[in-house]
Amino acid sequence: MNLVHVGYKSVNCYALQSGDGYLLIDVGMPGSFGELVATLRRKSVPLERVRCLLVTHFHPDHCGVAQEVKAAGATLLLGDCQADRLAESNRALAGFAGYQPIATAGNHVIATGNPADWREATGIAGVLLHTPGHSDDSVTVVIDGLGAFVGDLRLPDAYAGRAAAQAAASWQRIRAAGARQAFPGHGSPFDLDS
Repeated sequence: MNLVHVGYKSVNCYALQSGDGYLLIDVGMPGSFGELVATLRRKSVPLERVRCLLVTHFHPDHCGVAQEVKAAGATLLLGDCQADRLAESNRALAGFAGYQPIATAGNHVIATGNPADWREATGIAGVLLHTPGHSDDSVTVVIDGLGAFVGDLRLPDAYAGRAAAQAAASWQRIRAAGARQAFPGHGSPFDLDS
């Protein structure tokens, strides 16, 4: 399995190759589709081979060009905790220049915490987890033997109150799923303590 960092500006985006296709994790700000395509091309990841797209949460720097990637042929994967929030997210992001609302049709909803459902949808061994803390719609995908793609979930001490408790429970789920390395939406990957 080949992992390619395809992020641009300040957002980490990842392309994970499985067979002859790719899973794209997060996609950047509204209006930046051309930059994403140029980065994919530069990194030898053909857009037409991006089969699936996962956004870790519905903030503009992570889902801003999701509809454009869908229109290019990718299936948007949604955690069951995200599916009901799509319309609300489209309304919240409508004010961003260049934002194209994410269509509700053609998406694939995955049961969080169910490795078989994740593998059936992607062909990749792993599990999609609901990991609130940063936002209530945050998900993390743990890829067997590789690590956890955590979006903007920070360690619990970065939060206070309810968010700190949610983040602590989220990190516990991530570690229980076998992740030993975290790939964040911003900054460098880091090792997780056992």
